[in-house]
Amino acid sequence: MSEKFRAQNYWYERGVKYYIKMDYGSAIRCFDRSLESCKNNGYDAWYMKGNSFYQLKEYDEAIQCFNKSVTYNLLN
Repeated sequence: MSEKFRAQNYWYERGVKYYIKMDYGSAIRCFDRSLESCKNNGYDAWYMKGNSFYQLKEYDEAIQCFNKSVTYNLLN
């Protein structure tokens, strides 16, 4: 398993934990770190980042993240 993949998983899992705790700002920062670690596999991180923005009622940002999530899913 590559170092980048491990870093991506670490930050993604940490973001999910923050999301469950309803700490959406921290979750977004973790999903950003996950996306920085591995730009080629971002479907889940973009989706959860969108959910976090949605919970914060930041709908424009949420839509942008959901669109990127769908794009990643279609390309891979």
